[in-house]
Amino acid sequence: MSANKFRGKRGYSLVLLMLGLLLVLNYMKSTRPNNTATGQHQHAVISTDLRRRSMETSVIAHAPGFTLFENAYWRNYTWYFVTARPWAFPDLPMVMTNVPDYGQTTTAVFHNGLAKVILPTEAEDLDLDLEEVETVQGTTFFFNDKIYLKHYYHLVGEMFLGSWRVYTSVLVNPFNKRPQKTLQANTKSTLDQLPPIERFIFGYAPPQEMYDRAGMNEYFFDRVFPQVPLEFEESWQARADSLKLFRFDLVVIADRWSGHMKRTSKPMDYAFRLPAPSNWVSDLKDRMLANYQGPVSLKDPSHINSKPVITYLSRQEAHHRTMNPATHEDLIVGLKALEEEGLAEVNIESFTGKDPKDEQAAKLSRTTIFVSLHGNGLTNLIWMTPDAYGRSAVYEIQQPGMYTDDYAIISEALGIDHWIIGGRDLERE
Repeated sequence: MSANKFRGKRGYSLVLLMLGLLLVLNYMKSTRPNNTATGQHQHAVISTDLRRRSMETSVIAHAPGFTLFENAYWRNYTWYFVTARPWAFPDLPMVMTNVPDYGQTTTAVFHNGLAKVILPTEAEDLDLDLEEVETVQGTTFFFNDKIYLKHYYHLVGEMFLGSWRVYTSVLVNPFNKRPQKTLQANTKSTLDQLPPIERFIFGYAPPQEMYDRAGMNEYFFDRVFPQVPLEFEESWQARADSLKLFRFDLVVIADRWSGHMKRTSKPMDYAFRLPAPSNWVSDLKDRMLANYQGPVSLKDPSHINSKPVITYLSRQEAHHRTMNPATHEDLIVGLKALEEEGLAEVNIESFTGKDPKDEQAAKLSRTTIFVSLHGNGLTNLIWMTPDAYGRSAVYEIQQPGMYTDDYAIISEALGIDHWIIGGRDLERE
């Protein structure tokens, strides 16, 4: 992992946080902006054609838990991957499992009824007529998941972003042998270069399982993919009951348990190691804020000609996991002192259900340094714009005894430094 993680001792956490902020703000004051942050991206080799004439299945991109297939077949809850090159396929437990409830089952993690890699000749033996199929056109994101979907971080931050990373990786994958041409990665959104997503399928979950209390999941999909329908277990069951053979043009299969097969702390860990365009997430932010007309200025988000912005997202109004009131007040005093010295603009926020969600994204889009207690609100770091001078950072305050790198993994994938203040004292264990 490339992120900077500091396991601060409990008594000195606030002091070290302020010291770290001062160092970041004073660092590289006179340095030149880097090209990536200002939008002058390097050239990337981008495939312009994902289609193949053969109706055989092919693996376009893969990481444990996240696999992009072309021409994947499905009938009555079984996936069929038809190929003359079965050795080119990943181990199927790395693709999907039998545990969308994530461990709440006594059955095998994987069995042959879930998926099969078969030769074209074997398709006939299984009564699979590849010429008589119902085609599911376009790109499908299929979430073989049920648990944790009500959580903004676990659905968007883990399962969606893992899927999206695998999908966008085809634009820069050096092993992509399809027709290629060189484009400037910043001249066209990844959302426009890739075949559009036509549907999101939650095959084992009812609608209520993905709608979080704050409404962030629903808002995310509505704003970033406004015309893309969401399908749930009822429609998936109807497909199965029809006993038809379906051919999916392109499908990303996401499976939480498979993502943990290599004992990673987060399911999207390996997916985030795949190459991707530098604008793989910023394009989502641009779509989220495309029609924003609120009070937050979106000019100079990388702060080439303006002071860096520190946003402290307070959890003091949350139902649980709040900061000691005295420590909270001391932190605010320290942050305001930085503003009084002219080093940064400081904003104290407390996002609630009453705050417009696009305004939350807008505020984070101009944030250079994001400070918050560990919690779901840190998922909003995906809207941050990398600072032109390399000062972007997330300071995550963890409670004594906590040890989790949920948000550090996302920060790394976005090229943002991540510091953990407090948490478990490794020196004492």
